[in-house]
Amino acid sequence: MNFLSKQKYIKLYLLGFLVVISFSGFSQGFVIDTTVFFQEVDTAISVGPSLFDYDCTNESDLDDDDNKTGFAPGDVIFIPSDVLNNSKWDTLYIRTSRVDLSKMDEPKVIVLDNPEEGRFCFPFRGKLLSPYGPRGRSFHAGMDIKLETGDTVQATFSGKVRIARVMSGYGKMVVIRHNNGLETLYGHLSKILVDVNQDVKAGEPIGLGGRTGRATTSHLHFETRYLGEHFNPEKIIDFNNFCVQKDTVVIDKDFFSKKTKIASSGSASDNNSGEVTKKYHTIKSGDTLYAISLKYKTTVNKICKLNGITPKKKLTIGNRIRVK
Repeated sequence: MNFLSKQKYIKLYLLGFLVVISFSGFSQGFVIDTTVFFQEVDTAISVGPSLFDYDCTNESDLDDDDNKTGFAPGDVIFIPSDVLNNSKWDTLYIRTSRVDLSKMDEPKVIVLDNPEEGRFCFPFRGKLLSPYGPRGRSFHAGMDIKLETGDTVQATFSGKVRIARVMSGYGKMVVIRHNNGLETLYGHLSKILVDVNQDVKAGEPIGLGGRTGRATTSHLHFETRYLGEHFNPEKIIDFNNFCVQKDTVVIDKDFFSKKTKIASSGSASDNNSGEVTKKYHTIKSGDTLYAISLKYKTTVNKICKLNGITPKKKLTIGNRIRVK
């Protein structure tokens, strides 16, 4: 057998070998996955730091390290089907877009106390330190509730954890989107006990109290939001009796107006129109309860009763106390 004949037999042998291997299942092929081209793309979903539109309130912007984030984790675009709110599901930022709620077409009824999903639970039964509203030149978008580091903070309504992270100003914080469409925020925690996308029930522990972030003392910073826009928690929660004002609330274009009346919880003085009138004083150096009572034309006993303190209480500079 000459050399050319040998080459011809070798080529035939190799060709046969390849045919056998291809049918044996040991060969490795390349498959192009084209399913992504046929999936519907939701143009309303956007992720990443470019959506950061944080106008909130008495809290500072993100740290430099947060602003350097160049990508978003995969769970940012995860939208749970059991969440009724159609707003964007973003696990990084509290507010993903600006919504002009003054142009709402139809009012929305929100169920605050649903026995089937668990009764409303006050986050922590502590004294109110600072209310919602203007604070000097800034705006305080929530309520500050007194607690001690390590105290258990509970979810107010049932829902799903949207954010569980450290954010400048808020410190360690949790944001829960509830099945009724509202969101609640819990800031200055010493420890976070839940994870992003975790289902929680009303009353379930979600964190431990602390003073992380921008806080001068241990307390819980608590916010209520709808479609990312914060509103006065006292419109739905009675902070004196630790319960909801009523079982349902109607959110319309007037709900976010500062002129909206707040239901009386029994301890506030009402004017002729039925609107609650409250006044607060920020403690300054040299202040005494007697001097404050003279300034606001009230008495020490009334101030002590409003704040749950005694006349011998030591005043802390920077704290706010209610005077009327």
